[in-house]
Amino acid sequence: MIEHEYGRVVHHGGRTFFATETMAEIFEAAAADIVARGDTELVPLLHRGGVDLLLVGPRVPIAVRRIEVGRAPVAEPEKRTAV
Repeated sequence: MIEHEYGRVVHHGGRTFFATETMAEIFEAAAADIVARGDTELVPLLHRGGVDLLLVGPRVPIAVRRIEVGRAPVAEPEKRTAV
């Protein structure tokens, strides 16, 4: 099985799709082109769950965001004193 790193999340129609950075960038570029022309089309998105055709157009809200995972600061070990 091929392991992919899903670095982007695509929000569309109340659904969330996890995609690789490359696939999300391809989808985002196609969507921007369609919206700039004022057209409406179905655009394929390859994501963690498979492939979906998503409706893209000037009146369809879409968001593509980078997944950022923060790291908690490393806590100092608790110092114990003898009582």
